[in-house]
Amino acid sequence: MNRFLYTALLTGWLGSAYAQPLHTAGQVPATDEPISVTMTLDQCIALAIDNQPSIRQAQLQQQIADNTVEQTRKSQLPVVSAFTNQGQNFGRNVDPYTNSITNSQIATSTLGVGASWTAFNGFQLKNTLAQQTLTAQASQFELAAAKNSVTFNVLLAYLQVLTAQDLDRASSMQVQVSQALVDRTEKLVKAGTTAPYNLYDARSQLANDQIQHVQTETNRKTALLTLLQLLNLPATTQLVLDHINDPSTVTTPSPGNAYQVYSQAQTFMPDVLAANLRTKASQLGLKLAKGLAYPSVTLNASWGTSYSSAARRSVMTGDMVEQTTTGFVDVSGQSYPVRVLTPVTGAEDIAYFQQLTNNQYKSLTLSIRIPILNGFQVRYRTTNARLQQQLAESQAESTRRNLRQAIDQSVTQQQNAYDRYTALSAQVTTLTQSFQAAEARYNAGLLPAVDYNLAKSNLDKATISLIQARYERILRDRIVHFYQSGTL
Repeated sequence: MNRFLYTALLTGWLGSAYAQPLHTAGQVPATDEPISVTMTLDQCIALAIDNQPSIRQAQLQQQIADNTVEQTRKSQLPVVSAFTNQGQNFGRNVDPYTNSITNSQIATSTLGVGASWTAFNGFQLKNTLAQQTLTAQASQFELAAAKNSVTFNVLLAYLQVLTAQDLDRASSMQVQVSQALVDRTEKLVKAGTTAPYNLYDARSQLANDQIQHVQTETNRKTALLTLLQLLNLPATTQLVLDHINDPSTVTTPSPGNAYQVYSQAQTFMPDVLAANLRTKASQLGLKLAKGLAYPSVTLNASWGTSYSSAARRSVMTGDMVEQTTTGFVDVSGQSYPVRVLTPVTGAEDIAYFQQLTNNQYKSLTLSIRIPILNGFQVRYRTTNARLQQQLAESQAESTRRNLRQAIDQSVTQQQNAYDRYTALSAQVTTLTQSFQAAEARYNAGLLPAVDYNLAKSNLDKATISLIQARYERILRDRIVHFYQSGTL
């Protein structure tokens, strides 16, 4: 997971998110009619993962890596190909059947099958397949890391909405209390039992609470819009969220267990696992570079045949012709030339398939290529591969360090959130009692409006801080639990 995400989640305060600008997470389809949806945290996370373009991109990257592995695995098989050529030769050319010069038009046809198999090439295919397999596994973990990133973003946005809703309800109640105070003060002023300036103070407090209510309403809408954009839902969607565990049901944090949490987290956190696999893949890259210096052995086999329309063969016609030879015989001292009967021969075309049968050729070769000098490619590639390995190791170490620091922060902030929530709970209890006493004294005309407003303001501030601390503690507990188990 990106270290900037860790920083945003582990050091940010829920209340400060309302002052931040909105960030659009995906395209939001437009609609004129509002849609009402009720969702839990798990449902929001699942929907965001399904709708996030970044998750889809990570899935495609994983599929590409898997396809590359399968392609490399199949590339270890022999390469078999078939070929055929059909041609027409015009004018003066060579008869491919007799290799003689001819001026006639000749139709030719060749066909064949060839196979080539790399028997050895410095373990290049083997190491390439192993490296790409590791890369594909790393892509799977990177996909899981991308889902974790979306999960944390949705968790933060979800809690921001719940916080804003509770603050908005608390602000609405403050307005109601201030309005009731104004109504009572008006009656007391009319009855002459209190001074008119008390009414001015009460109305001033009501105006302040109304402005605060407008701000909390704006914060609630902003937080809800941020969550809707993460879910890729229309801005008009009426989203109703289920509340999650109250801090009172969460186990009290154990201080000083950051190293134990880190020891567990590094065994299953996809960021660390992906970085470790990338390191192993870079080690194989070094072997690949060194393998270029080894000889390569290739086995080739081929079969083919051909046809030519100029091919002819001699045939007997059955007729005989008398021919004079160069020989002579003596008869009674007289020389006579020798005459013989010779059969008459002719030429006929050789059938297409008969030529294909007669003209077959086969070959089997073994070739060995020994690299002697190739522009020092082995040296430079080995150096680059070694640097890539060192870079991968450094990135893996940085990932583990970021995880350890994030866990140290999360465990510390979990303890701080617990302590702050406990202190604020006690403060709200005390201020509630103080406000009730002040309210009773004010109603009896024994307390000025300024002191009453001060008691109310103190209680309001503490109540707002308690609401923020409640969800802050939930967030910190969920994060630590995630590092311990891998799930929220």
